[in-house]
Amino acid sequence: MSELPSSGPIRKTDFAIRVVAARQVSAADIENWAALEARALEPNAYLSPYFVLPATRYLTPKSETLVLFIERSRPMPRELVGVGVFDKSSPSLHFPVPRLVGYRSRHSFLGGLLLDRGCHDQALSALLQHMRAEMPWVQGLEFTDAWADGSLVQAAGTAARGGAFRSVSRGAVPRAVLRPATCPALLLDKALTSRLRDLNRRRRRLEERGRVEWRWHRDDGVPDAAVEAFLTLEHMGWKGQGGSSLRSRPEDEAFFRELVQGFASERRALFTVLTLGGQPIASCCTFISGRVGFGFKIGWDPEFRACAPAKLNELELMRQAAVAFSDIDFFDSGANSDSYINELWLERKHLGSLSIPTHAVGAYALQLAEYARRIREFMRAAAAPAPAAARVESEFAT
Repeated sequence: MSELPSSGPIRKTDFAIRVVAARQVSAADIENWAALEARALEPNAYLSPYFVLPATRYLTPKSETLVLFIERSRPMPRELVGVGVFDKSSPSLHFPVPRLVGYRSRHSFLGGLLLDRGCHDQALSALLQHMRAEMPWVQGLEFTDAWADGSLVQAAGTAARGGAFRSVSRGAVPRAVLRPATCPALLLDKALTSRLRDLNRRRRRLEERGRVEWRWHRDDGVPDAAVEAFLTLEHMGWKGQGGSSLRSRPEDEAFFRELVQGFASERRALFTVLTLGGQPIASCCTFISGRVGFGFKIGWDPEFRACAPAKLNELELMRQAAVAFSDIDFFDSGANSDSYINELWLERKHLGSLSIPTHAVGAYALQLAEYARRIREFMRAAAAPAPAAARVESEFAT
């Protein structure tokens, strides 16, 4: 990325932008970046320095990832109020111009920006102003898998209009979330009655084989034994066989160990574990950012498949969450629409892509791409067979 832009303050504003290569982020920046998570408009563990920096070293070492620090320059001293992590990207069908795309690794499940909720509109406007003034080769920003129903989409619309442009949010893919405060009522929901009855039956079958216990690790740190047990369980079954487990690649395992160490240093790593006779048979790893828990990976022993140990682990979380995790507003499952967790966690948030133009060319290109998308959708709808009822009606119309 030979066009690495120079950093520096934006004229006529109380904000300044610094652009730093991910491999050159300082210890002071990491400290301020981690502290920003607690104040973020939309917390995001996948944008934490404890996630991003190990990921860029182990998972995407060839990418020239940029970290954009948004700082309030007045009153002094400077205060970090925003962080964006980006890779340069070629034009795409949805945004057919050169742009910066929010950083993603193969283990990232949520995109977006970290913006201080106390000045998020001003911070985002300052970022876009900087890009218009200092990055003429960047026609816009694009984020995939951002909260489609979140505050960033609203802030982007406001900030883009400040530059006489319009941001575009596409898609609404549902993802299961769990609010600890609502768990007691959820467990009494009629929609879960048959599922809970089945899981209680499976637990009794498991208890016939030994003592079943559930525990979690967070406030007292995460023991090395819990990390080892998780990696072992996550490597079992189809993940290990297919080469997609963390232990399948040395770089992925090294990334995970550093990831856990970083979050655990601030008591923001959570491991829930189901044991049988003292031996772990299911484990789930979650990372906490602000007041949100982000489910990362699960592992379970396929020997006990018939007893659904992964589901039993999540069920115990639901039973304990209102008391044990009252400081968390919600858990993001990070799961696909076909995940087992959808059977237990009934609330949904939605994911989509977000595009923000920064120059006129980008705005026009984005507008044309939107028109083209709507035309394609119209053509597909027109070519689709008419519903059966409509066909019958038309036949009898004559």
